[in-house]
Amino acid sequence: MADDGVQATADTAMARARAAQEAWAARSVASRVRKLKAAGEAILGGAETLAEILVEETGKPLGEAYAGDIVGVGDLFTYWCGHGATHLGPRKARIPALDMPGKKGRVEREPVGVVAVISPWNYPVALPMRVMVPALLAGNAVVFKPSEITPRCGVWLAERLQEHLGEVVQVLEGDGAMGAALVEAGADLIHFTGSTATGAKVAARGAALGIPVEMELGGKDPAIVLDDAMLDRTARGIAWGVVHNAGQDCASIERVLVHADVADRFLPLLVEAMNATADQVPELVTARQKAIVVAQIEDAIAQGGRVLCGGLPEGDAPVGPTLFTDLPRDAAMWREESFGPVAVVEVCADDEALLEAANDCTYGLGASVWSGDVPRACALGKRVRSGMLWINNHAFTGAVPDLPWVGRGGSGHGITSSPEALLHLTRPRVVVLDKAKAPEPWWYPYGPSLEGLMRAVVTRQRSGGLMATLSTLRALMARNKTLSGR
Repeated sequence: MADDGVQATADTAMARARAAQEAWAARSVASRVRKLKAAGEAILGGAETLAEILVEETGKPLGEAYAGDIVGVGDLFTYWCGHGATHLGPRKARIPALDMPGKKGRVEREPVGVVAVISPWNYPVALPMRVMVPALLAGNAVVFKPSEITPRCGVWLAERLQEHLGEVVQVLEGDGAMGAALVEAGADLIHFTGSTATGAKVAARGAALGIPVEMELGGKDPAIVLDDAMLDRTARGIAWGVVHNAGQDCASIERVLVHADVADRFLPLLVEAMNATADQVPELVTARQKAIVVAQIEDAIAQGGRVLCGGLPEGDAPVGPTLFTDLPRDAAMWREESFGPVAVVEVCADDEALLEAANDCTYGLGASVWSGDVPRACALGKRVRSGMLWINNHAFTGAVPDLPWVGRGGSGHGITSSPEALLHLTRPRVVVLDKAKAPEPWWYPYGPSLEGLMRAVVTRQRSGGLMATLSTLRALMARNKTLSGR
């Protein structure tokens, strides 16, 4: 529980956001688009400054700071400002004209209100923005708590948004106590991105408070290498999937499952590709995360795992690109998210064994299948329990705004990006217009004429056809006669 001062800060930010949200929602979508476009231009105009902050706070290489965080944000604004109005537009409802004459309806999307966004440090620009941009476009206000590890990125983004949108965006700096205070502050929706353990606590508290919680949690993604894969390209792609952002990605490849028929040829190529990245992998962002990864390496060694490359770092050296094989499946590196540049390799006898290994996991974020036979890869991939499936690639779609980022099981049920994200960032509102002048046939008084009409309707629903329709019309005329008193 947050102390009184921290809670008061969160409550104040929530009150300011809520006070600003009504006027923001009252704007037309086109007006909100213009404001967001201006904010997006300001963010991209300061890309060099933002990239410098990213490098300082996370240690990312400059190229990765641009590729992983900034370039996708430009696409995000382009997508939502270009297509958002269509996605937010009303949907015409189909109301049965025979049974309910004189009526037409539509389903509109309304903002949920104030969205609390609690975001982590691994992608401190891309992850919050892919929630905040569609949330704001939909007419919501946002209270944003960036990670205490990367506060400058969060504040810089919020300031650019506030310049053009005003108090509809609020930012809260602080550690987990501030995150807990934000949960208590009474948002209309909480979007949490982070560890599965913390996500479970947020979800439980949200349920107690009656606040829906969207969770984007961890992963333990498998990469399945079939016996007809393009081995050199596959090795390079999987090495990137393991090591990019020092493995600090919920969709990093952490389990490499290789068909036995190509293992002898593929594994040397994978080791070579992993080793080639060693001088480009930064240190893990926090000492706590390094301790988790080192503990997994120590456990793998203790359980008899064989090191293919990398291994236990010496002294203060960073964790390098590391692969283990011959590990039992109760090893921490097999079962728990690593969030570092390490992965487990398992050689499997056939496609069914590969599938069984891929599904032996509580997480269900992404999975990739690498094969020269796309139909075969798709057929196998569809049987993997994951929210996302990539064939001959991995994880890059986090930067594609029209594709949902979604998991299953221990990876959470949250959705970011794509029109599907609006299912949570908005609420449906039904509007029905009735021009009928006569009493409705289902109104009082009840009696034989209503019973006859309902039986006729069921018969028509079951069998259809002209005779059933005519029977329904006769029953409806009889019912109307009863209702009019004639």
